[in-house]
Amino acid sequence: MTTPARAPHLVRPILAFALACGTLAALLLPALARPARAGGGPGCTTYRLNVRIADPGPADQTLWGQLCYPGAARPSRVQLLVHGSTYNHLYWDFPVGNGQYSYLRAAVGAGYATFNVDRIGNGASSHPPSSQLDLGAGAVAMHDVVTALRSGALDGHAFSRVAWVGHSYGSFTGMYEMSRYRDVDAAVLTGALHGINPDGGSTIYPAVQDPKFAASGLDNGYVTTKPGMRDFFYSPETTDPQVLAADEAEKDVAPLAASPPLPTPMDFTVPVLLVSGMRDRGQCVNVTLYDCADPDSVRASEGQYYRPESHLTVRMIPDTGHSLALATTAPATDAVMLGWLQQNFG
Repeated sequence: MTTPARAPHLVRPILAFALACGTLAALLLPALARPARAGGGPGCTTYRLNVRIADPGPADQTLWGQLCYPGAARPSRVQLLVHGSTYNHLYWDFPVGNGQYSYLRAAVGAGYATFNVDRIGNGASSHPPSSQLDLGAGAVAMHDVVTALRSGALDGHAFSRVAWVGHSYGSFTGMYEMSRYRDVDAAVLTGALHGINPDGGSTIYPAVQDPKFAASGLDNGYVTTKPGMRDFFYSPETTDPQVLAADEAEKDVAPLAASPPLPTPMDFTVPVLLVSGMRDRGQCVNVTLYDCADPDSVRASEGQYYRPESHLTVRMIPDTGHSLALATTAPATDAVMLGWLQQNFG
C-alpha cells in the first residue's frame, strides 16, 4: 500500500502506466499565426521560448507553445495546457472529431486565452538527454513559461491570472512547479491520482525500438507505448475508433528519470480540481487505495497530498479511461473543468 512518505517516489510507476505519461531568456523566434475561425473561434500564434531545465542554469532549451485567444478579445486570464507522457500539445486539440476532442476550443469558447505547450522532451520542443528530464527539470521550464505569460513576453499582453491545466505527467509536473514557485492561481489536474496499476509497465519500451522513432537519435531513456497498446488509456464503451487510430499515429515519447521528492502535503495553497476517469486502467484498476466509483473515497485518499487551503475538489467521470480529453465523454469532462474554473478562477 502506498503511503504519504513513499508518494514522492511514484515517478517511475506513474510513467509505467501513464506514459503514455534566475532570469528568463524569453527570446522568441519567428511566430506563425493562425487566423481566428469564423464564428468567434480561436486565433492562435505559435512561439518558441528559450527556457531552463535547471535553476540556476542557462536558458539553453527551446519550448514550443501555441497561444490562442477568443477572437479579437485579450482576456486577463490564461489556461496553461500541459500534456501527459507519450503525448504532445495535440492531446488538448486533437485533430479528429471537428472539435469534440478539443478542450482548447472549449476553453477559448468560454472566454479564456490558452497557451498549449509541447513539454521539453516532446513534440517540437528540445530533446536533451533523458537523464536530465526529471519532474524538477520540467517544473523549471514551465516556471519560465508562466513568467513569460505574466510578463507579456510572448506578444506584449501580460496575463494577471494563470491556471495550470495538466494531464497525467503534466499534472504531476504542475505539483512540482507549484510547490517550488507558487506562481499560478488555480490548478485543474486530470489523470493524476496516486494509485498505480503495476500491470501498466508492460505497455512501454524504448522509443528507438518503435518504427516511428527508430531514426530519431533519442537515447534509450526515452520510451513510448508499444504498437497497439494505446487502448490502455481508454475505456471501451467511450472509445472512438478514429481517435484511437489517430492516437497511435500521433503518439510521442517520454523520458524516464528519477525525480526529487515532494513534501506531503504539497507546498501550495491554490484551489485544486482533480478529474479522473472511473475506468482509468492505470490509476483505478488493481488499486486498493480508493474506490474510483466513489468520489468521496478518492478525495479522502488524495486529500493527504494537498493543504486544506486548496479546498480540493474531486470529480470522477463515468465510463472513461485515463485520456479523458480523447474519450467520447470529453464534452462532459470539459464542462466539469470549465464550470469549476468559472467558480474558482474568476
